Amino acid sequence: RLVNEKVVVRAKVNDASAQDFVVDTGWENTVITRTTAQKLGITPVTYTLSAGVGGVGLRGLQLARIDSLELGSLKLRNVPCLIKNPPLQDIPVKETEGLSPLALGYSMIIDYKTHKLTFGKHLPDEARDFELPMRVHRLATVRGTVDGRQVNFVIDTGGEVISISSATASTLAKPEGSRRIALKVYGTSGWDPDAFLMPGVDLMFDAIPYKNFPVVVLNLNAPSALLGFQLGGIVGHKFLSKYRVAIDMDRSVLRLKVIS
Repeated sequence: RLVNEKVVVRAKVNDASAQDFVVDTGWENTVITRTTAQKLGITPVTYTLSAGVGGVGLRGLQLARIDSLELGSLKLRNVPCLIKNPPLQDIPVKETEGLSPLALGYSMIIDYKTHKLTFGKHLPDEARDFELPMRVHRLATVRGTVDGRQVNFVIDTGGEVISISSATASTLAKPEGSRRIALKVYGTSGWDPDAFLMPGVDLMFDAIPYKNFPVVVLNLNAPSALLGFQLGGIVGHKFLSKYRVAIDMDRSVLRLKVIS
């Protein structure tokens, strides 16, 4: 189901009762909260670094293993996971559990019209209106252009808007004094104090144009450093929800079928 522009499914951890997980391709691991880990006796093994949108930047999290993860008819064993510990402070909502079929080794289809999620090792070669070449290095990215410049965009089903990085924004030839509308934005690493809305940007994804479009500008330096290449931006719900979305790991493509 869709909750606050996020795809939510029910899953069981270690044969416990089913609970909500956000389907979030912006995570490179299954993630659980500290509360869930303590309740189910999931013991951390070590610490690791993660990074996302927010002022914390690089964020230390605990690394652990889930004995079993069950989604519908699929049951996986010995699944690596991140525990959101220490938890973020001073954000307006509680942190949630999240999973990415891509991180579990599966391709996926999200049909935003029928509210159905399909995933498997191999996807059928369905009809599409657009097909974008996709690169997967920890996260899945596609190429787009920002005012004619090619950049990488993360395919983020847990994100809400189309955003560009502050590094990308700094390269745009905008007139001095162009409007920058301050925003309050938080992500997986807390509040981003430098976020703002930039109107009048031209975006293009294959043959999909966004002319004179307002984009959110975020500091993506920390996730770029962790990934080892500069992220140009993120495409989230506002972009994806117009389509039946297939993220095909076999063929390394993002297929988009317009929802009638």
